[in-house]
Amino acid sequence: MRILVVGAGATGGYFGARLARAGRDVTFLVRAGRAQLLKRRGLRITGLGEETVMCPRVIRAGDIEAPLRRRPAGGQGHRA
Repeated sequence: MRILVVGAGATGGYFGARLARAGRDVTFLVRAGRAQLLKRRGLRITGLGEETVMCPRVIRAGDIEAPLRRRPAGGQGHRA
């Protein structure tokens, strides 16, 4: 199953990175500036004496060609 994580901030970045480390096929949907930053520096997950740096697969909204099935999962639902 392919997983699309919307955003690569604290929540999306953490759970997306954990899924990727577990061998899942993860892609992050991010804005252009964030995509450039992730390609240059990688996605860093730190805490509890551990640091993970990965080079995630990223995509921007304008690059999506096929329809996606949505399965909402947590995140910043309080935003309007």
